[in-house]
Amino acid sequence: MTKATSARKRKPKVYDGPKTAPKRAAAGSNGRRSAFRGQKSIQELAAEQGVTPTRLEDILGKGRDLWESDRELEQFVEDIYSRRREGRELAKR
Repeated sequence: MTKATSARKRKPKVYDGPKTAPKRAAAGSNGRRSAFRGQKSIQELAAEQGVTPTRLEDILGKGRDLWESDRELEQFVEDIYSRRREGRELAKR
């Protein structure tokens, strides 16, 4: 016979937003609130920092003159992959 608790289905949790930190954790060692506590929206932060919206159409093709040929671009990308592989090999040692 199985336990009744194992046969019960759990209610799905409803997401009610991010949890807030306890008061002590949110305050710094001096008792003041941390500067990293997220109170501002993304739009507010962008406005403060002078960030403006960018359209994909405005940036497409901006780097087309960085390499003289497709072969140069391919070699550049291959060099990046090669250095990453070397780094992983060194990290394993």
